[in-house]
Amino acid sequence: MDRGDRIIACYSNLLLSVSIGFLLFSVVSSQIPLGSKLTVEENNYWFSSNKDYAIGFLNFSDQYSFGVRFNAIYIPSSEQAAIWTAGWNVKVSSKAYFELSLTGEMILFDPAKGKIVWQSKTGNTSVESAVLLDDGNFVLLNRNKSAVWQSFESPSDTMLSGQSLSVGQSLRASSRGSLTSYYSLHMNVSGEMQLRWETSIIYWTVGGPKSAVRAILGSDGILQLLDQQSQAVWSVYGEDHNDSDVKFRFLRLDSDGNLRIYSWENNATSWRKVWQAIINQCDVFATCATNGICTLNASDSYVCWCPFRSTRDSNSECLIPYKPSCESGSSMILHEHMYLYGIYPPYNTVVQTNLQQCRSLCQKDPSCHAASFINNGTPQCHTMNSRYVGGQSDPSLGSVTFVKTCSDPIAVLPPPVPAPRKVSQKICVACLLEVAAASIVVFVMLQFSIGVYLFRRRKHMMQKSALPPYSA
Repeated sequence: MDRGDRIIACYSNLLLSVSIGFLLFSVVSSQIPLGSKLTVEENNYWFSSNKDYAIGFLNFSDQYSFGVRFNAIYIPSSEQAAIWTAGWNVKVSSKAYFELSLTGEMILFDPAKGKIVWQSKTGNTSVESAVLLDDGNFVLLNRNKSAVWQSFESPSDTMLSGQSLSVGQSLRASSRGSLTSYYSLHMNVSGEMQLRWETSIIYWTVGGPKSAVRAILGSDGILQLLDQQSQAVWSVYGEDHNDSDVKFRFLRLDSDGNLRIYSWENNATSWRKVWQAIINQCDVFATCATNGICTLNASDSYVCWCPFRSTRDSNSECLIPYKPSCESGSSMILHEHMYLYGIYPPYNTVVQTNLQQCRSLCQKDPSCHAASFINNGTPQCHTMNSRYVGGQSDPSLGSVTFVKTCSDPIAVLPPPVPAPRKVSQKICVACLLEVAAASIVVFVMLQFSIGVYLFRRRKHMMQKSALPPYSA
């Protein structure tokens, strides 16, 4: 090696040493020691060394969660989205605190509930410190500075650039208001990435069979499924992939059950949606829950409407207007271009038959509430045995749905005439005595009055006869 090469080699080693030292310094300088504590009242945070991320309490309508959020100075506070939260949908009061205990356990305690609402269960893993890295990953380190726990391996509803979702891991959407979310994204052992409602309903899937072991969102805006050799077996591109103006990207399973990629560009004022898994939101299972049937309006936004709610029904839920106990009989109402499915329970009974038989099957079955007929090469009748249904309506749908309803009675029967009250046949002796006494009193008084009248008349006649005759 000549002198020039040796100089270049020494210079390169010096740069490498400086770079490693700088990285170690940045990690050490931002390390969080055991016993550190954050509270809602103090509104304090721990930051990554580049200040792009912060960890602390997040305000959600006077309730709080603990987690990691964006903190970059050019992202407005209203757009500093949460990217990881402790536990799923765990909310605490304004008196809550988070502590990295002396045993290396992360503890989220809420005095209002009087208990620990979440903990990391890392007390026996020789944790010596924690650090929020510059990529947004919150990590617990042991004495060898090796990670024993990290938020990237315990995701909530979001994946950042460079973060992987491995087989067995999942994302779970946050709840919508008071409604508990049942949406989740899974990377399963068959090499597929799937969107699910509860555990049994799969409404979107990519990848397979048995090749992909993890999903990853690249800094270039490409979402990929990788095999064991880190070769892509499936990929999708965001609208702004490879755009150098993009500063941040993340993948999130939103509360409406759709999977989307968002990006933040220079001089932006809000996050931009650059990809979503399901174009038609009505294709997401139970988009409207039990509040109606999903349909798209002129602006391609979805709305929920109820085509079979009774005008007398004040219930906000959109339920099938039939009960097996209805005494007036039932009828089947036809709805074209509509497909329904059961939500509670979330399954249908499927029978291969024709349209008329589909209607007849549901009509004759007292437990059947509705039936949807589809024919995509194989005629199928999907029957539902519950009032709680979801579905969609669109002119492009070739399905036909029959909804069972209780028939109105032909005539209203008058209320039953009450039976005449039975009168006791026993003779009331006391009553007879009272009537007899009253009759005697009346008779005596009548006789006395007649006697007085006759006496006075007789006296008057005698006085008149005793007077002298009148003379002119």
